Amino acid sequence: MLGTIGLFLRSHDNDYQQRLKEVGLREAKRQGFDIVVESAQNDATRQVEQIRAAIKNAPTTKLVAVLASAVRDDVLPEVVREAAEAGLDWALLNEGTYIDGIHEQYPKRAIFAVTPDQAEIGRIHGRQVRALVGNAGKVLCVTGPLNTVSAQRRLDGLKEVLADNFSLIELNADWTSERARMEVERWARALASDAELPGMFVAHNDEMALGVRQALRDAASQKDLPLATAYITGCDGSQTFGQRLVREGRLKATVIMPPASGAAIEWIARVRTKSELPPVRVIQPVTSFPAISGLKK
Repeated sequence: MLGTIGLFLRSHDNDYQQRLKEVGLREAKRQGFDIVVESAQNDATRQVEQIRAAIKNAPTTKLVAVLASAVRDDVLPEVVREAAEAGLDWALLNEGTYIDGIHEQYPKRAIFAVTPDQAEIGRIHGRQVRALVGNAGKVLCVTGPLNTVSAQRRLDGLKEVLADNFSLIELNADWTSERARMEVERWARALASDAELPGMFVAHNDEMALGVRQALRDAASQKDLPLATAYITGCDGSQTFGQRLVREGRLKATVIMPPASGAAIEWIARVRTKSELPPVRVIQPVTSFPAISGLKK
């Protein structure tokens, strides 16, 4: 065995996080690693404690690398340095600007990020909007936490494509269906008439898209507004969840992004067997489901 990898997830209650786990388990076995998986249940402090405990016990568990899907970006830089000082490799499974500086501090360690192209996710959302509602209008976007680089770049990509042609309403949530439902419900209660309705609702993941859908259906029944049939698009796009929701007509579209854990473990294996260090950032391609050309007003 090449050692043990610690995979630290944001939560177990999210489809994409489950895919990180499934792909991580499969790829670790294929590459000859043991793997230990822990979930922070969306608690940033808990995640830091879990990782620090793993670093402390590394000589006993034969831990060689940490893979982390961060609850919050701003609490991890010092932990990354602690891992590097302990001789461990580190792969961040989302975007994080601090990785660049730490990578420079420890040039002989594998300290890198594997991330879907976050800005392109937002640009695809923008193209989906234009394909479905035309070249002008009003859009409501339910974002992930804007203190994460991933959510901010998705929002920036959306704004880039929509430009000045659209009025954009932003609601900030936490990647969960329930928080998205609550934020949209709060917004809907303040609606005075259907003149204020957006033409489309964009959510930063498929879990939140479902929360948006539930809130709109509830608001439609309470306020007699045409919300229940609104266009909604999400992101993550697994075959068994996001793509299924599109096929069932519950979402209009999603964005497919591959789980980052597989590529991260492949690179850790190359480090351990070939002494080949990864680039500081491994960008994974993302695609619209269905294709933009298949979307119609």
